Amino acid sequence: MADIDLTVVVTAHSETIVAGPTMQAAEASVRYAEAEGFTVERLIVLDSATEECTAFFMQPAFDDWTRVELEQQDLGRVRNEIVPRTSGRYIAFLDADDLFSENWLAEGIRCLDAATARGERAIAHPELNWLFDDGNSVYVKPAQSDPLFTPYFFYLINYYDSLCMTPRQAHLDIPYVHRDIPNGLSFQDWQFSIETMAAGWEHIIAKDTIIFKRRRDFSLVTESRDRKAILRQLEPMAIDRAAQLGVFEK
Repeated sequence: MADIDLTVVVTAHSETIVAGPTMQAAEASVRYAEAEGFTVERLIVLDSATEECTAFFMQPAFDDWTRVELEQQDLGRVRNEIVPRTSGRYIAFLDADDLFSENWLAEGIRCLDAATARGERAIAHPELNWLFDDGNSVYVKPAQSDPLFTPYFFYLINYYDSLCMTPRQAHLDIPYVHRDIPNGLSFQDWQFSIETMAAGWEHIIAKDTIIFKRRRDFSLVTESRDRKAILRQLEPMAIDRAAQLGVFEK
């Protein structure tokens, strides 16, 4: 296990042709990381996948990837189940309709290695979050140490995105909660950000890296917002504790 630097996990459910650019971007970033001397494990997780989606990812073009079929029907539970099966020190997730920059994986590994060398527990994020398709926005992700960072922002929205790079241990220690959108509970990545921060994981930024997030007419995010779903009540966000979120001695 220690011989593998990173496991890249592509999660798919119903994607077909739209996943072509996703896999091209993933391959380019993996090859870049390998050229920089890092070792990468490739996984494709098909969660309750449609026949068309399964057929797409079973193409010989993806034979360098290990394919795993699950029946969770919940992205958080998929991640929780697949993490123990991974071999990398770090894990980077990629949804099958999104993309990331060619340098993201290599720079993410470097950031986490540097944090580890300093004796820190860290989770790395791309610097920019570029939304496209049914939307056109670019968000800058501040590091937890950035002067513009404030924990009160988490009352409104999540600073970060689920497409981060995380030490395997962080996912084992803090698994994702399940979605319960019919009862108004969602935003697993938002809760993961808060819970990891409260547990002493520092969220850092890999400079000059980008994730490209596809916004579709229907997605988990739009469904959650349409149903006015909210975040679960979390002790670290209590009004008398929120100011201390992300504040800890190194």
